[in-house]
Amino acid sequence: MHGRRTTSSPEALKGPRRELVLLKRLFGRSAAAGVAMILVALLGASAASAYWPASGTGSTTAAVATLARPTNVTVPSSSNSNVAVSWTASIGPTVPTGYFVTRVTGTTAVAACGSSTAAPVTGTSCTDPSVPEGTHRYVVTAVHRSWTAVSATSGNVTVSSINDLRFGIQPAASVIAGSALPAFTVELRTAFGLPFWKSDVPVTIGVASNPSGGTLSGTVTASTNGWGEVTFSGLTITRAGTYTLIATSPGYAGMVSSPFTVTAAAATQLSITGPSSGTASTTAIIGPFVVQRRDAYANPVTAGSTTMSLASNSTGTKVFAATAGGASITTVTIPAGSASASFFYGDRMAGSWNLTPSATGLSAAPKPVTITPAAASKLKFVQQPAFAGQGQNLSPVVVHIVDAFDNLTASTGRVVISKVTNPGSLSGNPLYADAIGGAATFNNLSVSGNVRDCILRVTSEGLTADSEPFSVR
Repeated sequence: MHGRRTTSSPEALKGPRRELVLLKRLFGRSAAAGVAMILVALLGASAASAYWPASGTGSTTAAVATLARPTNVTVPSSSNSNVAVSWTASIGPTVPTGYFVTRVTGTTAVAACGSSTAAPVTGTSCTDPSVPEGTHRYVVTAVHRSWTAVSATSGNVTVSSINDLRFGIQPAASVIAGSALPAFTVELRTAFGLPFWKSDVPVTIGVASNPSGGTLSGTVTASTNGWGEVTFSGLTITRAGTYTLIATSPGYAGMVSSPFTVTAAAATQLSITGPSSGTASTTAIIGPFVVQRRDAYANPVTAGSTTMSLASNSTGTKVFAATAGGASITTVTIPAGSASASFFYGDRMAGSWNLTPSATGLSAAPKPVTITPAAASKLKFVQQPAFAGQGQNLSPVVVHIVDAFDNLTASTGRVVISKVTNPGSLSGNPLYADAIGGAATFNNLSVSGNVRDCILRVTSEGLTADSEPFSVR
């Protein structure tokens, strides 16, 4: 079939195929089309699909495999502290590598059954242990490489238990990232809220609400004393955000703590992001570059103000500005209440350079930036014609097609050479050269006659340059 190419996703199998017809001859002779893969993240999501963008002329087809969502997520209507969850496996050509389970309580969703995208359940059932008392629902997500497909929610399960856990002392309302949480306690209680004095009961602390992706470090499992109480100390979280903890123990309904906030520690470093390249210029037009101050755990820091010096290792003329094309500056300040500040950069010299902000006591990794030549602006003799005897060839003549700042361009334009002074004539084979990477070289040139102050002229695409005078005797 003329003009047809067929592409498939690496995981597509034989079977039903979906034809994707690309736009034809859009904007002259080119065409471009892309279909984005949509993954619906939570309740009631449909099967996940994957597509590849494609471009070209003519028509194109793509075989598309899908990951079906699991179905029939089932829980009992009531349970003690452990909830049994089961579901029907995804059915389709793409077989999931596993499933992760999420428990939904009101509007809060937490990982369940000890599962995650990194540690999925490989079967079609699991037990969620030490679930807090209350009404819950469950969602099961199929996983295959980077694909996910989310089930519909289960029915409600109401959890009640004759034995419960309670936080005697709640975690502190606020703690600095990387610093130990002040000691807090968990107690065994009966369903009526009375203390349950039993020793050597293992209690484990984990993160319940975790929107920032923090990890709880330290000794997270300890046993109760004779009063049915256990104390946790020395636990840390390094990622700033708002969290809740959950206390669990086999045979006991779990308990979720009050929320607390982890705030950024003191700033230790600067991080710079922005464009990786720009065009040579006399003004600062490349950007914006954003400098962010962070603590040792990469949390953005908003406390206090920080003034930074701006530097580049470019050997050319460079400039920084607060706005595109603005007045030149040498420093930029991150104000109190903000974690970042921005600037623009300009450089006349093409090459690869490093931009580095600096402030007392803060480390910073340089930001590489490649400056490319501006548009071709002039011709430049970089190897002039040299004195020669009659009938002898001139030494090679090299001409560069450069921008306004003498940066060598990548031009491949044709450069024509001629003689502009009398007497004598210029000969060569040929009297033109096609530039390679902006450089045109002329060999085997000769001038007839006895000539002083001879000048050669080169032209290319409206640009002209004359050589220095030389003699032929």
